[in-house]
Amino acid sequence: MGIFDKFLRKGKADTVDKGIYHLPITGGVLNDGGVLNWWQTGRNVEAHQGPTAIVHACVDAYAQTMASMYGDHYRYAEDGSKERVKSSSLSRCLHQPNEYQTRSDFVLNLVKSVLMSGNAYVLGQRNNRGEINSLHLLPSNGTEPYLEPETKEVFYGIGNNPFIGDVDVMIPARDIMHIRLHTPAHPLIGVSPIVNAASSIAANSAITNHQAAFFNNMSRPSGTLTTDMKLSGEQMRQLRNAWQDQSQQMNSGGIPILGSGIKWEPMSISSQDSQLIQAFQMTVEDVARAFRVPLPLVGDYRHSTYNNVEQLVSSWLATGLGFLLEHIEVCIDKFFGLPREQFCEFDVETLLRTDFSTRVDGYTKAIQQGLMTPNEARAKMGGLPSVDKGDVVYAQAQMRPLGFEEQVIPNPEPIAEESEPEALEEIESPVENVDEERNTSVYYLKGLLNG
Repeated sequence: MGIFDKFLRKGKADTVDKGIYHLPITGGVLNDGGVLNWWQTGRNVEAHQGPTAIVHACVDAYAQTMASMYGDHYRYAEDGSKERVKSSSLSRCLHQPNEYQTRSDFVLNLVKSVLMSGNAYVLGQRNNRGEINSLHLLPSNGTEPYLEPETKEVFYGIGNNPFIGDVDVMIPARDIMHIRLHTPAHPLIGVSPIVNAASSIAANSAITNHQAAFFNNMSRPSGTLTTDMKLSGEQMRQLRNAWQDQSQQMNSGGIPILGSGIKWEPMSISSQDSQLIQAFQMTVEDVARAFRVPLPLVGDYRHSTYNNVEQLVSSWLATGLGFLLEHIEVCIDKFFGLPREQFCEFDVETLLRTDFSTRVDGYTKAIQQGLMTPNEARAKMGGLPSVDKGDVVYAQAQMRPLGFEEQVIPNPEPIAEESEPEALEEIESPVENVDEERNTSVYYLKGLLNG
């Protein structure tokens, strides 16, 4: 008998309940889908008809948003810049997790599992070199963590996955990526945000069921039929059935014909019924607050406009969405054993992909301030091709470094007049001799004329 004999799970489906919600004090479990653990599964406490609409809306807001982001493997270069690693096992798994799921399908179901149950289990299968070459999402209601009492090592017993098959022994923790939320009762068992919104979910379900019963069965009478005639019990039943046949379900809106002095008197709506919608909206706000989801993302546009998309996304990214992204990225880094200078990251710029004007303004300012080159901005704008001389960083000419003092340039000294070249004197000297000879000749002629 080895240490794994206590972990053998043959025949578990016949001997162990389906539930995985452990009771830390008694050591028991709660059955999955039962009335006792409705708050952990987000189910309807009244009619057990599945998770409520607001819970699904909050979970889908996270899951669909993260499924639209592209995740990849990055590392820091020596100059501090970030560059993509294209040939690693993490990069291949993020692009194609397995043979039967796309990256969007994988991330969608991963995030839904984390938020609905508080835990997500992923099995990593390795190749001959010991590298993880595929990721398989395991059902959270069929996977359980175990702590080996002697060595204190963690193992996971996985349920049935049609692409993996049945297993009879525990899987070591090095091959299971366990993403869990807050762990108030056990360090290996996370708790969903549904727990914090249990009362609001119950109220939301009760209001929804009341409205369904009201419109389907008219649980509250909308009026009464009165007459001065004395009616027997059979006549009253016939009159009630005739009225219901013309006013309920498929015949809603029909026109009953009254006779024999029968009158219809509608009943007024009480103040509690008039505030039913406000109470329902309050439960929606409480559930959204527990999931840290802005109300416009779950269909409540009472306090928002279509011009504040960037502020809305930035606020969500700084709170609920930013935490979940970082939480999953850190778990992936640890599971793949990345060094400190390498990391996994999801591209959050896809959230503003439809806001064209905001993206153009942001990239334009980044180019003008020297944060990005034109080619880098063109690549961010949807993979536009690079242009010649587009890898140059630009900065405005009037920008000066801090502490810069303007230098005073002295006035230049006057330039001294240069003497004429000797060649010119040699050239001009014959001209002066010619003038002297001419003046001598004129003087001589005047002397001859004057006698």
